[in-house]
Amino acid sequence: MRFRIAGASAALLPGSKLAVPGLRFAAAVLTLAAASAAGADEADEARNRVSFEVERSRDVVNDWIQAVVGVTEEDPDPAALADRVNRTMAWALEKARGRSGVAARSGGYRTVPIDRKGRLRHWRATQDLVLEGSDTSAVSGLVGELQSRLELHSVVFSVSPERRRRAEDVLIVEALGAFKARAQIVREELGASGYELVALSIRTPGQPGRPMRTMAMAAEADVAPPALEGGSSRLVVNVNGTIELE
Repeated sequence: MRFRIAGASAALLPGSKLAVPGLRFAAAVLTLAAASAAGADEADEARNRVSFEVERSRDVVNDWIQAVVGVTEEDPDPAALADRVNRTMAWALEKARGRSGVAARSGGYRTVPIDRKGRLRHWRATQDLVLEGSDTSAVSGLVGELQSRLELHSVVFSVSPERRRRAEDVLIVEALGAFKARAQIVREELGASGYELVALSIRTPGQPGRPMRTMAMAAEADVAPPALEGGSSRLVVNVNGTIELE
């Protein structure tokens, strides 16, 4: 018996093994053909797939405030400088300790040399105190007291983690409903009998808090608490997915 593969021929003898110079080539051709067929099937499936994204958002009232106050001092003697800063911050922490509705923690502490024309003139030290909580009145009242010796550096309003979670759960349900509705529109407009969900991702990008610009205020004997209004933040949920039309 004799057969031909791509121009190469050989004899197959009874009881002997196939010894064809083009056999490896033939096997490669068959493998390539199978891979091409599989690739064609995948391409057909890909042609029936549609990807799209929907978004739902809402404004949520900010219920969390973070205020940063601090002390800045300068002195040619670094030891005297550190002593003054530490004493002021100890006073501030004592004021904040046990204040209902306010959580206090130490912030950054920096000491830098101040030179002029290449010569060290003195040292500057700054230490921050972070105040935060859900009670805006309590935080602003404490800030007013501390401003007699400290400076107000910044105020940021945001949505508390628990309120954010609840709001995002509602938005996820709405976004998934919108995704399904859009999938039905795509199916109907393209004349498909149905669809299958291939992939789906849900993103809840965090929204930065709303900062309130502040200016360092000079120490006064009696400082009124700052007037603060929390406003709202926009929370967003994105649903991105791929469907395969049937």
